[in-house]
Amino acid sequence: MRLPEHRHSAGCCCHRQPPPAPRPSGGAAKWIGIGIGGSVFLLAFAVASVAVAISAVSLTVCVLVLRSVWNDIRRGR
Repeated sequence: MRLPEHRHSAGCCCHRQPPPAPRPSGGAAKWIGIGIGGSVFLLAFAVASVAVAISAVSLTVCVLVLRSVWNDIRRGR
């Protein structure tokens, strides 16, 4: 079996270095970090939502009580 003669020309890549292999990006650690960060964010959001709800209820009760007191004062009771 005869192989064709090899000629080094401009398109020849027999002396080039192979491209470097891609480095592992630490996929598992990255996703664990994202999961923990997301959980902390969602927990903080839930606590803030509960605080806003409690504040809204407290403000509503306060306004209703003050309105009742104001009406009693205006009627002379």
